[in-house]
Amino acid sequence: MKQYSFPQSAVLLAFMLVVNVAQAHDTWLLPKAFRVQAERKTTLALTSGMAFPKSVHAITTDRLEQVTMRLAGETQQLSKYALGKKSLDFTINPANVGVAVVSVVLKPRTLELAPKLIQEYLDEIGASDSLKAAWKQPSANKKWRETYTKHAKTFLAVGEEKFFEKDSSWKVPQGLRLEIVPERHPCLLRAKGELPVQVLLNGKPLANFPLGMAQAGVKASILQTTDANGRTTFKLPNAAQYLIRGTLLLPSAANPSEWQSDFATLTVEAR
Repeated sequence: MKQYSFPQSAVLLAFMLVVNVAQAHDTWLLPKAFRVQAERKTTLALTSGMAFPKSVHAITTDRLEQVTMRLAGETQQLSKYALGKKSLDFTINPANVGVAVVSVVLKPRTLELAPKLIQEYLDEIGASDSLKAAWKQPSANKKWRETYTKHAKTFLAVGEEKFFEKDSSWKVPQGLRLEIVPERHPCLLRAKGELPVQVLLNGKPLANFPLGMAQAGVKASILQTTDANGRTTFKLPNAAQYLIRGTLLLPSAANPSEWQSDFATLTVEAR
């Protein structure tokens, strides 16, 4: 596939892909390999879908707000990618060893959701009873309009284990509005182990927040709620790739038919 930079893509791809929440709910970053070598090119796929890790929709380049990689204390903007039918593949060439964290923020987008899909959507994200009640309030214009922003993050181990196991930079948040931060080394996870995480909203712990986990190739998912400090712990039963995901949905104070949401995802691998 041909390589483009962001400015060129804005001209070549000046169209929008309409994504239905019920058809392509999650957006995630998935590395071709979670362990890579320094100074060797590798790729990460940005995609949306309902059954992790199956890709359904590629993210169009006009939606990219920010794509960064932090490694060895340096942060760089990523601007090389290949656009495929089902994913947008970023090429990186890490120049140092350690833990690389890659994050993507997509521009806000507004959609209208069909009424028949709303209950399923609310159940899937673990919406509170108060949110469900807010939707059921009488309204002259009973349409669901939602403005959503998506945040995706992943980690790569660069170089030999003796180098990246001592790198604790993974503990430092990327500064995303809604962010899932691991509290155990994300590059040293093992099957039968656990992954403790903390959810941050604008850098502060988000309590009583529903957070889900999906294992690659497994239909059933797990939904847990963060404690008063925004923390919860997931068990990792198998050697597999995992998607941690959460959606913060808030009603508009001015209009009961208007909603705002932030989606956050994190991908990891247990060996």
